[in-house]
Amino acid sequence: MAIGKERFRKALNDYYSKEVLFKLFKRYFLDWIADGYIGSNLGLFEISLISETTNKPTFLELMEQMFSKEEIFKNIYSSLPKEVKEVFEEIAWQGRFLIKDRGIYLKGEKNYDLNSDLKDEFLFFKIDGDMKKGEFLYLHNDIIRVMRKFLPKPKDYYIYATSENAKYRNSNEESIVENLKIYYDFYKQGGMQLSSSGKLLKESKNNMKKYCEIDEFYEESKDLDYLKTETIALFFFLLKEEYLTDEFMRASNIKDIVNKFLDGDLIKNDKSQYITLFLNYLKGIKNITKSKDEIKRGLQTIKDVLKEFPEEKPVSIKNIVNRILFRDDFIEIIDVEEAYSSIYINEANYERTRIMNYNKYLAYVAVPFIKSVFFILATLGVVEIYYDQPSINNSLYLKNGYLSKYDGLKFVRLTDLGKYILGMKEDYEFKFSKEEGEVYLEEDRLIATILGDAPIKTMYLEKIGHRIAPNKFKVARDSFLKGVENSEDILERIGEFKEKIADRYSQVWLEFFHDLEKKSNSVKVIPEYKVLKLQNEKELITAITKDSRFKELILKGEDYHILVKSENSEKVKELFKEYGYYVNI
Repeated sequence: MAIGKERFRKALNDYYSKEVLFKLFKRYFLDWIADGYIGSNLGLFEISLISETTNKPTFLELMEQMFSKEEIFKNIYSSLPKEVKEVFEEIAWQGRFLIKDRGIYLKGEKNYDLNSDLKDEFLFFKIDGDMKKGEFLYLHNDIIRVMRKFLPKPKDYYIYATSENAKYRNSNEESIVENLKIYYDFYKQGGMQLSSSGKLLKESKNNMKKYCEIDEFYEESKDLDYLKTETIALFFFLLKEEYLTDEFMRASNIKDIVNKFLDGDLIKNDKSQYITLFLNYLKGIKNITKSKDEIKRGLQTIKDVLKEFPEEKPVSIKNIVNRILFRDDFIEIIDVEEAYSSIYINEANYERTRIMNYNKYLAYVAVPFIKSVFFILATLGVVEIYYDQPSINNSLYLKNGYLSKYDGLKFVRLTDLGKYILGMKEDYEFKFSKEEGEVYLEEDRLIATILGDAPIKTMYLEKIGHRIAPNKFKVARDSFLKGVENSEDILERIGEFKEKIADRYSQVWLEFFHDLEKKSNSVKVIPEYKVLKLQNEKELITAITKDSRFKELILKGEDYHILVKSENSEKVKELFKEYGYYVNI
């Protein structure tokens, strides 16, 4: 998500005072102008007139030029003092630079002088914290986001495999195929009821866990012992009505369900719906006025990250969050400025905590959103999750200690079902499913309709057909032959279709198969023939064309080629020898 020019300039304007910019001008900008890195829009006379009274936009434009192009930034960056570069890099990837030796960065004559200012070479940054808890240097987050593009990339810029270390682990891969229809039927029959605040009622939780045989994430853990039940139920309340149908909500359609969820197509257009259901500690969401597809874009970011997952090993949630932030992918599900002005959290002591900076935005909004999505994906069998009890280390006074019920997530691993859903694996063995459905083949068109729940048949039709409805597939020559290499593969695929789908066909289907079989046999390889290439020699060509014995043993090809049947090889060899030609056949 690239930052627009206006937003970046606003960040510079908000962060730097005119006084600081003038000091940076004297310490750095003049040298950069002399080297030709910045200030090409200014003449020598204009530069000579710059002083403390010069308007702020002039300094802002020079600062902005520092970040305008990678080549300019790198040239300027290489000219900075070593200590300044160290601060830039640590802030870029760690968010702040912890001060260990105040004498390096501050002007105070003594190390304990609390009123000392930053030295001019460090005026790119601001200082915060205190002597007791630690002081640190920081930058405006939008400046960091632009700067990261030009700096050497750390390990967390990429997704990588790691070893898990958590108290709990859970995978719903087996049960989702068996029980998705049970979950949906329970929802459809009114078994799931929400309170006015968007929470699943206790009676609904008890009944759903009992009748749907749900294996919970946590057992005997206060306020967490129904977390999987709640997550499954809230997922249904998140969906658009058009998708809450028997045809769509079936195990055989799990691939389409998950992909539409991660594409954002499944969820209701009201962006507050997701936050009300899964991040309901965030208050004031109704005051948000901007109507963009923030949740949808956030889900698409997570989908992109999932496709980078390793085959077998888990990935840490810290790596996932950093990968998103470092690549500047979209994760601002609530407009940041509006979150600062409108969103708050009710604490147990009746105080309201507001989101005052970007680090708090990440901790209270973005990271909990990412973790909640992975818990949803865990209930859908896409990932296996590794987690602890939710952390209470959040600087808030809360009833249960933790902010989000999903905060305990530590590691995530793609399941085989997840790989299949994301297109990283062609087939998936639905060994836990019961094939209750059947396939109806239309008599006058190559269209197959699935009646009931049939995951294996659905997966096969996805492979050889084009989906035209949740339970309908159109079969065509190009789709049926996708991945086929030779005539044997064609015959094998036709046999597979007849074995898995149906054993009786109308004339349209029979003609389709007959045409495929016919064309697969139209060209054959005859291995018993050997091909000989002749030199364009008059004596050799004359011998072959005039000696009638050759005519009985060979077939003539183009460009001086002849074909010899293997059983005639020795006879042809002897004939060539009579004319003085020795051939190895």
